[in-house]
Amino acid sequence: MDFISSKPVKSDICVLRVCCGSCRHTHAILPDVIVPYSGYSLFFLLRLLGEYFSGLFHVEELCERFGVSQNQLYQWIFLWRIHKQEWLGVLADMEVSDWLFLKDLLSYNRYSSFSMGYAIQCNNSFMQSHANPPPAGSKTAQYHQLIYSPDISVF
Repeated sequence: MDFISSKPVKSDICVLRVCCGSCRHTHAILPDVIVPYSGYSLFFLLRLLGEYFSGLFHVEELCERFGVSQNQLYQWIFLWRIHKQEWLGVLADMEVSDWLFLKDLLSYNRYSSFSMGYAIQCNNSFMQSHANPPPAGSKTAQYHQLIYSPDISVF
C-alpha cells in the first residue's frame, strides 16, 4: 500500500527470491521501501506519521484520508517511538522531536545507508512490527539475521 497523489494506492510488486546453495531454502530480496511482514510501504508509513507529527490534522481525519484504523495508527506511532529510541539512544531520543527525526530520516542521500545501519544495529528492519520468524521445521535452532553489503554496486 502506498500514498500517491493524495490517496492510498494498492500496488503489486515482484519480489526477487534466491535459493541458497548450502541450506537449500529460498530467501526474499526486498527493496528498502518494503517493510517486512507489512502490507504498507515505508514511505506510506512515513507520510502518515509526518502528517500526524505536523499536528495539522486530527487523528480521525488522518485515518480516513489514509484508509487505516485509529488502532493501527497508534500501533505505528508506538513502533516509531521504539525504533527512534533504539537508533538514537535514550538521551538523544529525548532531545530530538519526532518531527525533526522524520525530517532528518527523509534527508538521507541514500536511504539504503540508514536502512542497512538500522538492520545491523537492531536486528530487524525500520518499522518492522515483529521479529523475523524462526526457520521452519526447526524448533531448537537459534535464528539470527545476517546483513551483507553487496560486493558490487548495480546502480
